[in-house]
Amino acid sequence: MKLMLLSLMAAGAFAQAPDLNSIPSYKKEYDVVGGLRIAGSELKGSVDLLVEGFRKFQPNAKISTNFMTSSEGALGMMYGGASDVAPMGDDAKITDQMPFFNSFGYVPTELSIATGGFEKRGTLFAWAIMVNKDNPIAKLSIDQLDRIFGSERTGGWEVGANAQNNLLFTAKYARGPETNIRTWGQLGLAGEWANKPIETYGYVAPGFAVSFERMVMHWSTKWNPNFHEYVEAKEALGDQVASDRMYEAIEKNEYGIGWGALMHVDGNCVNPEGSKCAAHPGVKVIAISRTAEGPAVPLTADNVASRAYPLARDAYIYVNKAPGRAMDPKVREFLRFILSREGQEIIAKNGPYTNLPVAYIREQLKKLD
Repeated sequence: MKLMLLSLMAAGAFAQAPDLNSIPSYKKEYDVVGGLRIAGSELKGSVDLLVEGFRKFQPNAKISTNFMTSSEGALGMMYGGASDVAPMGDDAKITDQMPFFNSFGYVPTELSIATGGFEKRGTLFAWAIMVNKDNPIAKLSIDQLDRIFGSERTGGWEVGANAQNNLLFTAKYARGPETNIRTWGQLGLAGEWANKPIETYGYVAPGFAVSFERMVMHWSTKWNPNFHEYVEAKEALGDQVASDRMYEAIEKNEYGIGWGALMHVDGNCVNPEGSKCAAHPGVKVIAISRTAEGPAVPLTADNVASRAYPLARDAYIYVNKAPGRAMDPKVREFLRFILSREGQEIIAKNGPYTNLPVAYIREQLKKLD
């Protein structure tokens, strides 16, 4: 009973969902007159609702939306001159940003407008790190995940402001083979576990894999050679590579570790064909810390909403802002509205995303100037 109580206390220790009332209200700084073009992802209906809310404050704005290409064509529409604002349901990949850079000499400005979901399909759900239920490991840091899932490399990417509005491959993130973590003993497990190899599992589709590479591996594409690759069932050509097989494999493999969706672990989802997902009780989800010394945060709905959980994802908007030059005032005003209390209320009410904490909003607002 004491152990269960401690577990519940730990799960709630970081649970501070963001407070909408702490976000400043929208105050018009510029009267938007004329056209504002938006093309990319509809972000689960949020973009249309944000446009409708913005028009109440800016009735002279003439806003058009185009969601035909979804995220995949968002940046292409912008660097092709057909849009001003590019909402994307996935992070912009290096390959998405390179043509933009080649067109303008700098990368697009990236702003988070919402925190992704918790475990529902199609909501930018947070990544769950999971092991076999008999594995005694309880927590890992982001750096340890890099050394487990990644491999030795000559460098990694820096993108955006940290790279002088560029895409730069840097030796700052280089590491040799001696830094890899390949056995459970290297993570402190003793006895029969000490010399057992760590077997890694995860997703290969770019929409998922690039997110993990960015968050954990400094955009590196060099994975542990034993990495077992899977996809969502709708992407699978052959049942053996569908995502359910990954969770089943970890249930059978005491020495496996994977990253994926909590909804598949607990069966709280519906498959594309309409059947209920199978639960995988033989899989255990562990807590994650941002640094070796930092607190390990369990994957809970509140910890994702508050962004305490390190592997929460973002809903992004990309815009064209030249370094050292003012942003298009129409675009800036629309983004200011999205990051205001009124805009974030729309996101929170619509779901499935969560409004941003006020401290994170301040970080995004700095990118407008």
